[in-house]
Amino acid sequence: MDAITALVHSYYVRVDSGDPTLFDLFHDDIRYKRPGYPTITGLVDLRAFYRSTRLVDHGRHHTLSVFRSGEQAAVEGRFTGSLRDGSTVDLRFSDFFDTVAHPPGEHGALILSRRTYFDDTRV
Repeated sequence: MDAITALVHSYYVRVDSGDPTLFDLFHDDIRYKRPGYPTITGLVDLRAFYRSTRLVDHGRHHTLSVFRSGEQAAVEGRFTGSLRDGSTVDLRFSDFFDTVAHPPGEHGALILSRRTYFDDTRV
């Protein structure tokens, strides 16, 4: 598995488990676009989104396909879980990641931007 595909898979494992190292995967200048929300810019805003704005309480991402092109990755998947209001969801999603190499001397990549689309407007 190449570094960018591993980064994407690591994102889903960490977000699903509530791993506090989730934010280590993102560039300081992360931009996250998600329908129904203003664009999230920077790690401070991203942390605030996951802490208090995100409607998902818990669940699991199932990656069905990961497509790579250069520094970009596209994911088609399924999410099953619960929302903060107690309702459950089982839906399809698409994620698009732009990545950038770690600073010199470090290996791998960081997520520079992410765009998410769901087939359910509740999330």
